[in-house]
Amino acid sequence: MDSLLAYAEQNSSATSGSSGIWYIIMAVGLWKMFEKAGEPGWIGFVPFYNQYKLCEKVMNNPWYWLRLFIVIVPIVGWFMYFYFAYQMGKATARAYGQPDTWAWGYTFLAPVFYCITGFSSQYSYFGPYGEGDKRTGEARQAKTVNFDVVEQKAQDPVVEKVEPVVKKAEPAVEKAESEVEFDFNQDISE
Repeated sequence: MDSLLAYAEQNSSATSGSSGIWYIIMAVGLWKMFEKAGEPGWIGFVPFYNQYKLCEKVMNNPWYWLRLFIVIVPIVGWFMYFYFAYQMGKATARAYGQPDTWAWGYTFLAPVFYCITGFSSQYSYFGPYGEGDKRTGEARQAKTVNFDVVEQKAQDPVVEKVEPVVKKAEPAVEKAESEVEFDFNQDISE
């Protein structure tokens, strides 16, 4: 039992360090996102308050983030947590003019996607649920790669008549007198 506690004690510092770095990356991304939304950037570094303000800016419902505490309910709570996180991600994507598929990124890799949204000049804040975004859905999707499979019809093959290439036979070149012929089968013992 003592060895198990010693192992946990040794490895807890590495886990908290990486969690701290992950939180700092998220806070920096939120800082830039809040600046785009007209809020002071320091809000991104304040735990819980940053989620309150994010929900206010992207969903017009600042208390929505409290639903994420459903994770304390075993099994069902975990599924509901991901549902609520996805809904927040979808609202964030719309508020910053991104396609709805970005909601998956905001759900599972939020710090990375917050940084992309905050530091990229191609994304602007359009209001809760993207109400101020007057672009069409196609224009919004144009920023993403489309992987649709398109079936192409076979065209009639074009047959071209190709003329055969004929080379003219040329006479053999006569050897000059200065050229020496070598016979490798000669007996050189003489």
